[in-house]
Amino acid sequence: MAAAAVAVSAGVPEAVASVASECRLPGELLLALAEVYAAQGAGSARRLARHPSALAKVRSLAEVARRIEERPELLAALGKDASAQALARARERLLFCGRYSAKEGTALDAALDEAARGLQVAAETAAQVGGPGKLPMVVRNGVFGDDHLSCRRQAFPYSPSVSASHGSSVLEARAAEGSPAVAKGALLGYLAMQGSYADDVAVFPAFQGQRVATALLAAADEQLCSSDRGRELTLDVRAANTPAIALYKALGFQFGENSYPGFLDWDGGFSVAVRLGALRSQLPQNATLEL
Repeated sequence: MAAAAVAVSAGVPEAVASVASECRLPGELLLALAEVYAAQGAGSARRLARHPSALAKVRSLAEVARRIEERPELLAALGKDASAQALARARERLLFCGRYSAKEGTALDAALDEAARGLQVAAETAAQVGGPGKLPMVVRNGVFGDDHLSCRRQAFPYSPSVSASHGSSVLEARAAEGSPAVAKGALLGYLAMQGSYADDVAVFPAFQGQRVATALLAAADEQLCSSDRGRELTLDVRAANTPAIALYKALGFQFGENSYPGFLDWDGGFSVAVRLGALRSQLPQNATLEL
């Protein structure tokens, strides 16, 4: 059977199969090509099919979603009584890690296993502190160091293109008190700003769900309002980083259209903004600012 016919029989549209056959695209990239074709059209699909290394940097949503469905044990750490909302959030984290781990050449199952371990430790943290959004924290100004680098590496399944490095000024969230979940003063997450642009935000997997990122963004808003710098807080977010997208939408960020600049991959991303003053009133009850 011809390659195009095989692709069609596998559920890939005939037009996509034709492009793949024309460009001799490896079969494992067919689902990614189909998603490019659906979102950006034939021209972009043909261009990327001629550069399979670029297409291979992000796994298709279909491939990763299928593998998650095949492995129900990945969500077992949440327990049988987990809410539909909690399961959906956890699944989005698995999708994010599964898709973007391709950038580092990490095998899909290995990436999903690592993400599932993060979900497990987050569930353990929540149980120890009384639930999501219950871990007391303080947000202060700090300096990027080894613990911040470790946070970034654990938060992302790839190496993000950000400017913060050792010695950079950051906002950091640290545990306000000791508990079975965390030592007092331990780093929970951080945010690096470039003016009014949020360039780098990361939270340790163990503390995801404790509203750390919300506290950091509220602190940035407070500082920007106090210094009268600009009218908006802005950032960019990758299209497949659906956990972050859900957070930003809940906080009131306004989204532009999905775009495909050169610094992102084939799935693109969004430039988003929120007016200054809109976030500081959303400081979580478990967070205190010491700016």
